[in-house]
Amino acid sequence: MALMAVVFTAFSLAVPAAYAAVSHEAETTADQVLTWTAGNDYMKYTSAPTTAVAGKATIVFESSAATGNTTGLSHTLTFDVSNPDYNTDVSLNILASPFDSEGGRHTAEVTLTPGVYHYFCAMPGHQMMSGELIVTAAPGDDTTAPDTSATVSGTKDDSGNYIGSAKVTLTASDTESGVAGIEYSLDDATYSPYTTPVDVNNVGRHTLTYRATDKAGNTSPTKSIDFTVVAAQ
Repeated sequence: MALMAVVFTAFSLAVPAAYAAVSHEAETTADQVLTWTAGNDYMKYTSAPTTAVAGKATIVFESSAATGNTTGLSHTLTFDVSNPDYNTDVSLNILASPFDSEGGRHTAEVTLTPGVYHYFCAMPGHQMMSGELIVTAAPGDDTTAPDTSATVSGTKDDSGNYIGSAKVTLTASDTESGVAGIEYSLDDATYSPYTTPVDVNNVGRHTLTYRATDKAGNTSPTKSIDFTVVAAQ
């Protein structure tokens, strides 16, 4: 069967806006270049990006002698558009072989949105070649602060007080640029970076305040949680 340089799964008027034809000129016009390579191993890609920033991007997929493909085996790079757990706005299916008309190196220009893309090899027997591409919002586009929460754990008495000690766990999430860090203050002390759950052993009533900042510089409103530690009997 003749080798095809590039095959796209959806080729109709209903193609998503993010779809773009393969072009060797794309690398000079896109904001970022994301490169996947394949070699002789049909169980995994030789290299693949893990993160990107939302916006225009040039996808480069190469399976050639230069990337270690010395057998002539064809590989594909396919973006999953059927799983609602992932972004489905980029329809891409590139077939590459050292013996095709492009020497195994192909490019496509797309537009990525914040979220996670799932990609895989669509060739029979190559289903293990897959991964995820995490896309964050461009710094200037993210104006939303992270979501934060706190939980207190420990042994409680009948009144809801914590016996001997309490542990405060903080969490933060940000679907756009990602969380840069969390900080907290216990009983009006200076804010400190949060890295592990905070153990509180001093008997008495306590207030722990906290906030988080994302990679675009947005800081969440300060929240607090109150609890009481009593002496162990």
